Amino acid sequence: MSTHAGVVKTPEVLGGNPRIEGVRVGVLHVGDYVREVGMDVETVMSELRLSREQVEAALDYYDDPPDEMETLRAQREASFHRMAEQNPTPDELTDGE
Repeated sequence: MSTHAGVVKTPEVLGGNPRIEGVRVGVLHVGDYVREVGMDVETVMSELRLSREQVEAALDYYDDPPDEMETLRAQREASFHRMAEQNPTPDELTDGE
């Protein structure tokens, strides 16, 4: 894998997923906002309090190993499904009343 200035992976932060160095903002988060949702870079910069260089570093990484981003996205979806299965909905909580 190539190195990307400004993007790091550390086991103790964001589960070791790639993130912008110095902050707890994941590459997948930034990339999905821009590439999937269609947010412009300036909005992402403002919303996440990032510099243009940080956003561009995240997007460079996001675009470089697409298989890694697909794997991270699948892991995120599986985690959401597990949480949904383990937590009752408000309707399920009131069914017994």
